[in-house]
Amino acid sequence: MHKRWFIWWMAILLITSCASAPSTSTPSATITLPPESSSVPPTLSPTTQAVVPTAPPSPAVTPTTPAIVVLPAPVYLIQNDQIARLEPDGERLTPITYEPLPVRDMSVAANGTLVYLTGDELVALDGAGRRVLLRERAISNPRISPDGQVVAYHLDEPAPGLIIGRDDSPNGVYLSSITGGRPSLFVADDPEPAEPNVEQPAWRYQPVAWSPDGSRLLLYAVMLPEMGIPGGEAVIVGLNNQVVRVFSCCEEEAWSVDGTELTVAGGGPGPDIRFGLYRIDVTQGVELPVLTSDDTTIPLARAPQRLADDIIYAFVELVSWNDYSWEYPFRPQMARVTDDGVVTSVRPERIGEPLVVVWDAQARGALVRFAETDRLIWLPTDPNLSPKTTAATGFAFMWAPATDLAQRDCSSFTVLAPQTDAARRYDPAVYDAQGRLAMLGFDPGPIDGFFGPATAAAARAFRVSVGLAAGDDIDCATWQALLTRSIAP
Repeated sequence: MHKRWFIWWMAILLITSCASAPSTSTPSATITLPPESSSVPPTLSPTTQAVVPTAPPSPAVTPTTPAIVVLPAPVYLIQNDQIARLEPDGERLTPITYEPLPVRDMSVAANGTLVYLTGDELVALDGAGRRVLLRERAISNPRISPDGQVVAYHLDEPAPGLIIGRDDSPNGVYLSSITGGRPSLFVADDPEPAEPNVEQPAWRYQPVAWSPDGSRLLLYAVMLPEMGIPGGEAVIVGLNNQVVRVFSCCEEEAWSVDGTELTVAGGGPGPDIRFGLYRIDVTQGVELPVLTSDDTTIPLARAPQRLADDIIYAFVELVSWNDYSWEYPFRPQMARVTDDGVVTSVRPERIGEPLVVVWDAQARGALVRFAETDRLIWLPTDPNLSPKTTAATGFAFMWAPATDLAQRDCSSFTVLAPQTDAARRYDPAVYDAQGRLAMLGFDPGPIDGFFGPATAAAARAFRVSVGLAAGDDIDCATWQALLTRSIAP
């Protein structure tokens, strides 16, 4: 009786709240950037800054003995309001950003370029400098393309006239070039109705992830008005304007390493509409079940992804209908799952509910944030290797590419020069440089975003120390040397 009631309740919830309409409200989109013809964004005044700390984040402590390599690569994360890099020993954290306001989201390209949100700014950071790509009041979900050339993000209530050739600026997903300029509208949100209409739903879109080759962008669509219950659509938009939509529930989909499919877990414990593990063909939008419920068992799955060995890895627990409830204590195991639904445990541990999982593409293991732990744990797929509790306690975890962040073309670099009293103005790029100089032992005076005599003296001393031509400013060569040394482990 309990099982029949549960299925009936789920069916009612599915019908009334999460029906999708692939044939309607299909966004028209193309990944085409407009000419770079914008004016320079307005300069921030120091009075608009919420907090201006007097010192940069403390540098990582250099060990006296060689570090033991535990992780397959360094990891970027946001911790203590700044981007840091967790080194491969899992213990050392190296500061990467020096921002006066908290960093609240980020993304990294395969070439190493970082983009992140701080205050009302979308910022890019690499060897071409620390530069503001966009200033808007409500930017969210920045996602940089693998080649580091385009950034997708969502805007709420953008300023009128933001788009070239249009007076209006609708809510939706926008694209910006990494070199700056005016953004282009990628997919507009639908106007929000007063009440939900499951027959002709209105949608709000958020960027989730680019495909590994950058040819497609995955969006997540949620029905408007948002009702706080599971269900939505995965929307895959290709460079040729092809749009594929498929029902989605509860969790973000993950691209396979080769970019040919998406995998998605159909929920976990709690009021979910469906359970199991599914594959999505990204060209046709066809969904193929891998793990589904039967008369006796519910498959609870989390964070599935097909890795480089062509096997799906996930955290899975098979639960009897008689034992399941919404309060069920989900304690899955790391597992391999074949396309025909055979589950093979990889490790014996049942540490707890995994909240965040970042798989290594080569299937060497996963970084996991469990509900019962604050720190990120490295779980190797080799059961003979022990788990490693790392020093990472932040969020927005992602592998750091094996590329040099500082190596970039200098053609677009803006030189940071000493300011006269008459031309004194706050510059967040100066604030960033001051933090790096101070961390390296070159006193720039107050870390305040103003390029005064003390900062000029620190820049001069740093240039001499690294063998560059004498000078008081921070040109591209000086910036690249400063960036390289300030992020060294």
